[in-house]
This record gives sequence, structure tokens and C-alpha cells, in this order.
Amino acid sequence: MSYILKTTTAGLIYIWPSRVINVKKPNAIDGAKILGKPVIVNVNQIGFLSFNVEGKVTFFMANGFEISMNVPYDAAEEALNCAKEHTEKTIIG
Repeated sequence: MSYILKTTTAGLIYIWPSRVINVKKPNAIDGAKILGKPVIVNVNQIGFLSFNVEGKVTFFMANGFEISMNVPYDAAEEALNCAKEHTEKTIIG
């Protein structure tokens, strides 16, 4: 079984590509596309973790992007906290 979220001591969060629902910037014409590679997020760029208007677990980024994921809220919160603490952790789902 592969990981769904992975954190590093550098404060990065890797999100398994099949778990990403959407990467978009609201009010923008195009959303970002992922090409089968993990999405890498710097924890310092995350404004907060919550649910978007569609009810999906979402990292709201400082640059205005939203990364919606098909993961439990608890797993995303654990990854966010571990990345802030610069702790390496693999969350399997």
C-alpha cells in the first residue's frame, strides 16, 4: 500500500497524486494540472487547512491556490502538524 501523505524534515508535504482532487486558484480561468507525480507543498506556504465549498479537505495556500484532496481531515491535519515540526512521517491509507 502506498502513502497518501508524507512529510519531510525540511517542512515539505508530499501528496500522492491519486489523492489530489483539484489544484486551483479561485476566480482564475485555468486550474493547475498534475501529471502523475506527487504534489509537493511547503508547509510555510499553507495559510490554513479546512473544507472547501464542495466539502473536500483543502489546503488553502498563501498565494491563493487551493489544493483539495481525497484524504481524511485527521490525516491532513497530522501531516500539517508534522511538517510544521519538521518531523518525517509517512501516512498510509
